[in-house]
Amino acid sequence: MKIGQLAERTGVSAKAIRYYEQIGVLPPARREPNGYRVYESGATDRIGFIQDAQSAGMSLLEIQMILDLRDHG
Repeated sequence: MKIGQLAERTGVSAKAIRYYEQIGVLPPARREPNGYRVYESGATDRIGFIQDAQSAGMSLLEIQMILDLRDHG
């Protein structure tokens, strides 16, 4: 799905999604030949986790550490 669709599904702005990708809490999206980002369906779950963790008071750095552990064992 494209960034606008992901933003709509998650309630997170496209700007925030690009920021999450930039700092590494969201894996880089695949790019179409025209440069558009294309996200896998799992991106919605990951952004949901990020939102829930932030709501619980965690910083993005703490969230990134947890996601790194989850991604790499």
